[in-house]
Amino acid sequence: MVVRKAPLSARKLASLDGIRGLAILAVMLHHGAWRFPLWNHPAQAVAWLLYLGWSGVDLFFVLSGFLITGILLDSRGALNYFRSFYARRALRIFPLYYVFLSAAFVFFPVVVTADWMPVNGDRWLYFCYLTNWEVLWKGPWRHTVMAHLWSLAVEEQFYFCWPLVVWMLRPRTLLPTLLAGEAAVICGRIWWVLGHGPSEAVAIATVTRMDGLLLGAVCAVLVRRCVFPERVLRVLPVAGMCGLWLFIAGSLANRNPDRFAQLAGFPLLATSFAAFVLYAALTDGKPGAVQKFLSLPALTNTGKYAYGLYIYHVPLFYFGDRLIGGLPAAVREAPGFGYAATLVSMAIAYVTAKLSYDLFERRFLNWKSRFATVGL
Repeated sequence: MVVRKAPLSARKLASLDGIRGLAILAVMLHHGAWRFPLWNHPAQAVAWLLYLGWSGVDLFFVLSGFLITGILLDSRGALNYFRSFYARRALRIFPLYYVFLSAAFVFFPVVVTADWMPVNGDRWLYFCYLTNWEVLWKGPWRHTVMAHLWSLAVEEQFYFCWPLVVWMLRPRTLLPTLLAGEAAVICGRIWWVLGHGPSEAVAIATVTRMDGLLLGAVCAVLVRRCVFPERVLRVLPVAGMCGLWLFIAGSLANRNPDRFAQLAGFPLLATSFAAFVLYAALTDGKPGAVQKFLSLPALTNTGKYAYGLYIYHVPLFYFGDRLIGGLPAAVREAPGFGYAATLVSMAIAYVTAKLSYDLFERRFLNWKSRFATVGL
């Protein structure tokens, strides 16, 4: 084991922005998949593949686990370790999130139908980042224009607890702790699904959906403690693709894709995405087809605005669907209409997120320099 001296968290890894761009594109295509025609087999296959875009959330989790754990490891000896981390995270996350929530709860009840709005009594869950526990407390999951915020709740709970864990554990014990934690998550989820069947609670609860966060953290430890031979680097993207194809094949072939996802899909996705993230981080800036693809401006720019895209796209899709519902059936069912409508919706979401970043979010991001780590 060799400790790397240069902290990766101090470098801008363009390829990770590209991966983040892929993640948000997958999620948006998932939420637009219902528009795609299902009356012939090829189109149905496309629609099913796009539906599996929900896995983009797991890619986000791996990235979060990798980046956040890397920051914490690199700043572990700082005098302002906790203050710096929490202040910088708050400046990145809270302004957009809470402004969106405030505006949504004021204006959405006027323009959104009641069945697509959260129950008034559940509003506090959104402000406290606890929406992913709602299913356990209140029963069946309600698909609303704000339901997608559950994944932000998972990440925020991770951000809240993980700095203390990294600070308390010795660096050499962190890796076995992470692997033991992932084994416990897998065993606990299998026990629940085999005993009670798959459920929405298992799909969104932090303790049963943290595979990506844990394996992303594993990657953060590995890139700081190991030297990877060239032959291992060449294997990583191949291993990632094999795992991804196993997940796709298992999901399409299984009569109960939710059961497959909760028994085997989540760890398969986390492992596959961890291999991609690890490869991207280790080869960033080097020549190669993968790095060239991940560094495409279209992907890196999309990744730059991914946070805003994630928050805005579901409400924007909802309003777009309302407009589409008013069109004649001949137009809605025309060949290619679903594809075009989804691309237009995604373009509108991109412009909205870019304006949000340039005109609002960046003002707070500029303050992050006031909370740089000291004492290292």
